[in-house]
Amino acid sequence: MDEQLKVGDVVQLKSGGPRMTIDHIGKCGLGSTHDQARCVWFEGTKRMEHVFELASLMLATNQISQVALRRG
Repeated sequence: MDEQLKVGDVVQLKSGGPRMTIDHIGKCGLGSTHDQARCVWFEGTKRMEHVFELASLMLATNQISQVALRRG
C-alpha cells in the first residue's frame, strides 16, 4: 500500500467507483489474518457498507481541485 489509510479517510477503489469513508480498519471477518477496511457510502438515501482489502483502495482525489488544475 503506497498510502497509510486511516479511519475517516475518503477513498475510492483503485478501479473506480463511489467515494467512500473508512469507518473501521482491522480484522473484519472470522478467520481474517490481516487488516482490511470497512467503508461506508450512500446510494441515494440508502447507507451501504462493505469490507475491502487495503491494497485495493486509494485516497479519493478532490474533484473540484482536479477541474481547477485542468482549467489552469
